[in-house]
Amino acid sequence: MTLGWFKKKVEPEPPVPRPAPSVPPVGAPAARKSLSIGPLLREDLVVIPPTGLAKDALIGHLVKDLCAKANLGDPAPFLAKVLEREQGISTTLDTGLAVPHARMDGLAEIAAILGIVPGGLPDPKQTDLSIRAVFLFFSPNRQEAFTQHLHLLRGVSTLFQPALIEAIIRDPAPASVIKAIRDKEAGA
Repeated sequence: MTLGWFKKKVEPEPPVPRPAPSVPPVGAPAARKSLSIGPLLREDLVVIPPTGLAKDALIGHLVKDLCAKANLGDPAPFLAKVLEREQGISTTLDTGLAVPHARMDGLAEIAAILGIVPGGLPDPKQTDLSIRAVFLFFSPNRQEAFTQHLHLLRGVSTLFQPALIEAIIRDPAPASVIKAIRDKEAGA
């Protein structure tokens, strides 16, 4: 005789939820922590701006230059957007690199220019910092491009350490600057 009524009815345990795998957004480079800088620059996008400019004027000069050389159109909205961004915290790093940047509607891809400031320029918000190089860039204002924007910020801040900045100031010829950047990125 079996005591079927005596057996405790056990319900199966619900499955334990597992987190979804981390997948980068569409269009973002997979498993990359920074974006290569060298491919973004051409010789005409490595410039030595006029001396004696204040930071905002220097940014204005670089924006106009970038818009003309990269066929971005009217520089006014680009300048307004980046200067609005500059009103927040300073984009000058303690290495001497300033990284003014903004996300722009209607932009298809990242556009960048590198300005070399051999004599240095005091940062107006952090007067103890001297700006020696300016990597100005604009990226598309689309959700799928945001990760790429952040990876570029990381790449720029990692790459432009004092030794590289000193090297490009010693030899600011655009071909030499691009070679130094690409060599550094390649680990040479």
